[in-house]
Amino acid sequence: MHQSLCLDDLLCFALYSANNAMGRLYRPLLSQYGLTYPQYLVLVALWQHDGQKVNDLGSALNLESNTLTPLLKRMEAA
Repeated sequence: MHQSLCLDDLLCFALYSANNAMGRLYRPLLSQYGLTYPQYLVLVALWQHDGQKVNDLGSALNLESNTLTPLLKRMEAA
């Protein structure tokens, strides 16, 4: 028997939707400080452990250095 896929039955879609909802929730709160959600997460990680190396920060945030480094440079410039 062939069973068709339904978005509402997919855990990955539920997580994707929840992520989008969180982004919409945080966007107006963070925009008043000129921050994006990833930048906010960087600040939270740094508040927990100041002076982290980029690799350690990337591990904490599950971000590769080629993603994190430009983000940090934009934050520093701002």
